[in-house]
Amino acid sequence: MALSMRQEGIKQVPWFSLTEWHQVYNQIYSNNIDELTKGYQMLLVWQARIPKLPIGVDCTLSIIQVCLRDNEWTPKINNGELPISYENDLCLMYSTIIMRLLNHISNIGHTKQTSLFQIAKKLNIPEWIVNLRHDSAHGYELPSIGILRIAANILLAWLHEEYWVAETKKMEKCLHIEESIKEAEETEVQDFGDLIELWTAISLYIHAGYNLTSSIPDPQLKETLQDLHSYATSLLDKNNECEESDNNKYMDAANDDIKKDKKYTLKTARIVLLSEISRYLNKKSIPNKKDIVCNILLNSEAFLPSKDILSIFTQEKGTENEIEKDVLPLDMIKFWQDIVFLLYEKDLMEALIIKLLKLIDNEEVNKDKRLLASLWISSISYSFLKLDAAHRISRDLEFQLEKANKTLSLNALELKIKEKTDRAYPHLKCVLWFNLSYIVLPCLTDIKFISKLILNVNEFSVKFIVPILELVSPQVDKESKQMLLNLISFCTMGEMTDSKTSHKYGKIFTLKDLQHSEHLINVDNVQAKTDHRIPRFLTDQKVRNNYWKLAIATYNWSECPIGLLPWQCDTMEILNPLDSVIQKTNVSILESEIIPGIIDRKDLKMQSQIKWDNVLRKKKRLNRKYERRNADIIMNKALETVKKQK
Repeated sequence: MALSMRQEGIKQVPWFSLTEWHQVYNQIYSNNIDELTKGYQMLLVWQARIPKLPIGVDCTLSIIQVCLRDNEWTPKINNGELPISYENDLCLMYSTIIMRLLNHISNIGHTKQTSLFQIAKKLNIPEWIVNLRHDSAHGYELPSIGILRIAANILLAWLHEEYWVAETKKMEKCLHIEESIKEAEETEVQDFGDLIELWTAISLYIHAGYNLTSSIPDPQLKETLQDLHSYATSLLDKNNECEESDNNKYMDAANDDIKKDKKYTLKTARIVLLSEISRYLNKKSIPNKKDIVCNILLNSEAFLPSKDILSIFTQEKGTENEIEKDVLPLDMIKFWQDIVFLLYEKDLMEALIIKLLKLIDNEEVNKDKRLLASLWISSISYSFLKLDAAHRISRDLEFQLEKANKTLSLNALELKIKEKTDRAYPHLKCVLWFNLSYIVLPCLTDIKFISKLILNVNEFSVKFIVPILELVSPQVDKESKQMLLNLISFCTMGEMTDSKTSHKYGKIFTLKDLQHSEHLINVDNVQAKTDHRIPRFLTDQKVRNNYWKLAIATYNWSECPIGLLPWQCDTMEILNPLDSVIQKTNVSILESEIIPGIIDRKDLKMQSQIKWDNVLRKKKRLNRKYERRNADIIMNKALETVKKQK
């Protein structure tokens, strides 16, 4: 029975990596006191990280602590530097750790109702060590120091077999499972990434005016699309035979296009890919699916494009102007609208917005990318603002039709609502038109979510905050909204959004302005005499502790003994900790002499059975190199082709 942390139900581990765990293991079971001391120090670090250590680690720490103290004190006792009573102290320490270890293991698993002798027999602990514990706890005299040292070394070797080696094997097994899961995740990431890049490449060719798959200049993409067509056709035949449907509107549309499309157009290929993307997003077995999808989109060269690629979606003369107006190019919005709609339908829109916000907050990311991310949030928010307006118009129109006893088909009704919305809100005409069955994304109406955005503003927040303030519930009145916008503008060092209101609030004071204003006060009479005044900000300046006094502004802090501990008084001298005596141990004498904490590696039976290469993942992983995949090459060729035609 291994003293495994899993048996104790501990989810956290104190080591940062398996390399660190391996290093400590080697130090503990080395034949060198110096190395043993380093291992002990690292165990103390582990204890600081997680006070409740796994039983095996905790028991190892206790034994090594006493063994190191024994190695430090015994030479001094023999030389007369320490009194002989210190040996009795060592006996007490050894007895305590033996009792603690046996008490610990007696509570593992279903052994609580069994005698300690039976437990020890089952766990291969010598019976005489159990008797030693009994003598230590109930006897008139403590066992001799020599016997206690032998017991400590035997228990240290036992811990090696039943904790350290057993834990290694479990780690190896867990790593194998984690590796399999990670490889499955990587496969899913690669599959979805390929789908998005193929969809993007096809859309780029369509955007450039290509119609048939046979007309595109990339032979590799032609071959890929032919394979895709064959796959979709076989899937259609299979569904017809089974008379079953996946209830996927994109798949239905793709099937209709395949039936009608004899020449195999790029639009048909795009709808087939869209159905495959939809099928992927329907999978429930994919771990971290939201992160995978959002990360692939944000890394796409066409979703957050560089200025060079951005020119594909803009008029030649208007490339800079549209971005300067804080608006995404209309062609770019239309390019991605199918994917955006799909993300909404699969409940991934909120995850995308949060990812975009994190990217905007990351100062290490290129500013152009952060700007485009903020404009995507703005565009999506304006689209929901338009949807919210359309819902209001829809309710009014339905009431009027009901009152006039008239009816309209769903398509005609939606078209009429769209026309009315565009007339009533002309500034929203170019944003995405969501299906009327959609609802406004809950996070964009959540006052708590919006409050966090306002409290964590940056230079790009003003790009998307206006439509969000219109959507928030409960609604914010016009004056409060303007004040919030002014606050955001001030926090990001921008200009006031409304010049008419700027004079009302006066000048924005800097710290220098504040020091010369009426906000200055005298703290106490002593400071008043020196005429040093301290600005009053967020505190009432009240002294609540007689041992502390406010320093005057000209106080020389370099003379203050900052960092002195209570026992250091007026000097920087510190009390040195009790140093262990470093002894070089000759391995050849290990067989004849008992050295506390030092075990001959020949006695560690399972040492050769540990496959450290597997534990430390030194083996090369399966052949999953991140080389330029076919989809990457196809995507790059599509971008180059479209850029040449601009």
